[in-house]
Amino acid sequence: MKVLLTGAFGNIGSNTLRELIKQGHQVTCLDLKNKATLRSAKRFKDKVKLLWGDVRNREDIAVALKDQDVVIHLAAIIPPRSEMEPQLAEDTNIGGTRNLIEALKGLADPPRLIFTSSVSVFGRKFNEPPPRRVGESLQPSDNYSRHKIICEEMITQSGLEWSILRCPAMPSLQDIGLDPIMFKISLDTRIEFLDPRDAGLALANAASSEEVWGKILLLGGGPDCQFSYCDYVGKTLEAVGIGRLPCEAFGPEPFYTDWMDSEETQRILQYQRHSLDDYLETFKANLGFKRHLISLLRPLVRRAILKHSPYLPPGTEWGRKRPSYWQDKVALVTGASSGIGESTARCLAAKELKVALVARRKQRLEEVADKIEAAGGEAMVIAADLTDESDRLRVVEEVRAKWGKIDILINNAGFAWYGYGADMPWDVASKMIELNVRSLVHLTLLVIRRMRSYNSGHIINVGSIAGSFPQQGVMLYSATKSFIDSFTTSLYREMRGTNVHVSVIKPGAVATELFRVAERQPGGFRVPAESLAVSPDSVAVRIWGVLNRPRRLAYVPRFLWVVPWVELAFGWFIDLLGPLLLRRHPHPAKPALK
Repeated sequence: MKVLLTGAFGNIGSNTLRELIKQGHQVTCLDLKNKATLRSAKRFKDKVKLLWGDVRNREDIAVALKDQDVVIHLAAIIPPRSEMEPQLAEDTNIGGTRNLIEALKGLADPPRLIFTSSVSVFGRKFNEPPPRRVGESLQPSDNYSRHKIICEEMITQSGLEWSILRCPAMPSLQDIGLDPIMFKISLDTRIEFLDPRDAGLALANAASSEEVWGKILLLGGGPDCQFSYCDYVGKTLEAVGIGRLPCEAFGPEPFYTDWMDSEETQRILQYQRHSLDDYLETFKANLGFKRHLISLLRPLVRRAILKHSPYLPPGTEWGRKRPSYWQDKVALVTGASSGIGESTARCLAAKELKVALVARRKQRLEEVADKIEAAGGEAMVIAADLTDESDRLRVVEEVRAKWGKIDILINNAGFAWYGYGADMPWDVASKMIELNVRSLVHLTLLVIRRMRSYNSGHIINVGSIAGSFPQQGVMLYSATKSFIDSFTTSLYREMRGTNVHVSVIKPGAVATELFRVAERQPGGFRVPAESLAVSPDSVAVRIWGVLNRPRRLAYVPRFLWVVPWVELAFGWFIDLLGPLLLRRHPHPAKPALK
């Protein structure tokens, strides 16, 4: 069969051309001559008849139509160029199609015409249940969709033998095509993906099918290729090494993409072969070393991309969230009756977050809540013993019952014991493990699954520099904080590239009640580092900074980042000191043997 293919060397054109050649058709290619098309045409030389021309020129079309059986008309100006250069787009999209129709009608035995339209002709029907079907009303929302509707009308009224295929998103296998328009699409928008290789197969199969003529068909990837825009763009950016971008970089308005009912089209054309994962694997292979370069320069690449978002204020490209992002966000803060927990809760409430205060001492929590509400904030009080599993479940249920969600979890509850490890009572040790470790893990697991399903959230675990620098006198406390470091790091790596963030804050000594609590525990000593303590407010400020610019690890004060290196370099010397640092305290008397 002799086939004329317009726009033959674009994304869909080249994939269609490959399938037409594979099926043994004699193909004539009509396209504009430029660097991109010349480069693409080299792959097909000696396999096709090549005509350089313009669909706006009737003479070029007349020459190309000679002795053809089928015309596949792909040539078009697509967004965003169709919106930036409206006259060029109209002359090409509408004028070019009109020229083609008139030339076909002037032939004694005109070839059949296959025209590619777009899902965009349906308009923004986000409030209507999917999928979109052929008989639905058309609602153009930009130049491109208006052009496609006009072309469809011209073709259906032409008296020619025709078929129209409305197409979804069909990204290139060579170019990711990041454009500022991507930020104008709401993350909730429904989008259907179609691999360009499958689109090429569908068009090639349509050329030799007897069932497509006189029909408008919906070309889609099928149910397995239907996504929210959040998942679609997230998977794509992860695959190329950029990682998911912050949700607040994207606009609130749904785009005119949607899911389509392609069941009949698949029955006729048998073209759905590739999933989004298949596409991304091929795309990564095509990127080659560039993907590793993107990963290496990831922060700079992300900043360059985010600069194009009209929804982020200037200076936020590194990830700092705009103030309005925090409105109505819900934070759950444990250990909120004093110290770091109280300071953090008050800091977050001052930034317009709703704060759930959790600790054992209800009266102290109510005092903190009163301070927050007096300053114009919103807080709820939940008195709970977090060493009790049922209380942990109740805390999460109560917060969700009142506010419907938990956006931020601050795992701050914990206590210390200072003294000879051999003298530590088991009831104190087991309580420390339950509160410092088990409750933190349990609360994290209770909230992170839902955060992952919504692709949004932040968990901050309050650790300690003791986790990186095990010292005499805080044997078990150091171990629990070291566990928090490892737990956070593993979870951070699992969530990497999503909008669910996991961080650990590692303060040194902080002027809180922890010192008094440690001293009052059975067998405990006075903690000597109290004179070096920083204020809880400084830790709260650091937590707020990490929420705005998510990262895995933050020290308070910042210079403590050197401590792990001190342990690595001089740990042998600390080993030699043994219990020397504790010997200023009287050693407990040994029990008499009986």
